[in-house]
Amino acid sequence: MADSSLEGNSETAVLAAFASRLRFESIPQKTIEHTKLSILDTIGCALFGATLPWIERLQTFVLREGGHAQATLWGSTVRVSRTQAALVNATATHSFEFDDVHMGGMIHPGALALGAVLAVGEPASIGGADLLTAVVAGCEVGARVGRSVGTAHFRAGFHPQGTVGVFAAGAAAGRALGLDAECMRDTLGLSGSQASGLMAAQEGSMAKRLHSGLACQSGVRSALLASDGFTGIPDVFEAPFGGFCSTMGGGDVHLDELTAGLGARWETNEIGFKPYASCAAAQSSIGVARELRDTLVASGDEVRTITVHCSTHAKVHCGWEYHPTGVTASQMSIPYGVASMLVHGDVSAERFTQVAISDPVTLEMAKRVTVVGDDAIDQLGPEHRYAVRIDVVTDTGRTLEGAMADRPGGPTQPMSAPDIIDKFNALAEPHLGDTGAKALRDLVERLEAVEDCGELVARMSRSAT
Repeated sequence: MADSSLEGNSETAVLAAFASRLRFESIPQKTIEHTKLSILDTIGCALFGATLPWIERLQTFVLREGGHAQATLWGSTVRVSRTQAALVNATATHSFEFDDVHMGGMIHPGALALGAVLAVGEPASIGGADLLTAVVAGCEVGARVGRSVGTAHFRAGFHPQGTVGVFAAGAAAGRALGLDAECMRDTLGLSGSQASGLMAAQEGSMAKRLHSGLACQSGVRSALLASDGFTGIPDVFEAPFGGFCSTMGGGDVHLDELTAGLGARWETNEIGFKPYASCAAAQSSIGVARELRDTLVASGDEVRTITVHCSTHAKVHCGWEYHPTGVTASQMSIPYGVASMLVHGDVSAERFTQVAISDPVTLEMAKRVTVVGDDAIDQLGPEHRYAVRIDVVTDTGRTLEGAMADRPGGPTQPMSAPDIIDKFNALAEPHLGDTGAKALRDLVERLEAVEDCGELVARMSRSAT
């Protein structure tokens, strides 16, 4: 179907044309290399996530449901339908609050984009260059949609991974399928009607984990339907009544963000990574607590009170009084993360077992943590919403102070490539072994030269020989 009429027609049309026409050769090498780090981090998180109880339940559900054997559940040789693979793999990646994050877009793009691309790309045997291109297309679209609705979308109670995420997944899947611009517009239009996810899920249930998988599944389904001629909302973003932005923007919509810098400013470069298995909004507080702990240990002082000054966004997201209602709640909690760091000196995966989240010593420390919204931080703007300042009063009457302008692992304080590789090794080696993890790393490093992405999927389930 001809697509020349779409050029410049609307924000939806421009984004659709960009995603469908994006070519590997037009993506800067810096962006390609950063995309590879995102893919590596995503795979590590997914392999670890696939072992967790909630993913085992989801896998059991999918296998009981049945479906055509088309795409692989990562970390195994089990094949399910394309939409089922998207559901399980993207849920597994986001299942432990350890996956990458795009601050401006408010999404975890790796789970959405790679989950969608491999769900449709594996059965189609697409090459590594097309895989990388499709992942970038998904991130570029998803990040801009997130920016357009901004933090007001979150403050209205929506979980962007489930709402905004459908567009990242849809664009990635559509590009992997080679859809033209009009079919891509239909993909985005169909995806928007499936956008869902409520932030109340963060307070203890398994539901939050599922938002990522449902968004990825919806994006894949939308792309597949569009490829068969099923039409979607043609102006899904800018429609004044019932459009995504007008409905979900919380009254503060910025349509210009949908196309700002498109093809010149690469949002994919802004993907950040997590050093701690906690919500992004809690990472700064944990980082400051780590620095203050060194002083406390050296002095021998005991903590009396801890006050975390943060943005209203972070307080609403993670600053509520901590109760051990489940692993999800602990990973979303600033008080628990700060307490775990001060008591144990780390906030690793081991601190989020059912036993650990109810540890009496950690609970007692968490009760001493008060989180307050700080107008001065709010006035810095949404791009600085992860800034924090912490005051610790000790039993000797001393007050220790620490601050962080942004979260560790974000674009302004990035994790180094070696640190990301170390994180991948820690997550993947228990599943693949040393040689298997190395073989997978080497494959990702040369991904653009891989002829069939099925080789990548196969490496996720076996050790190198």
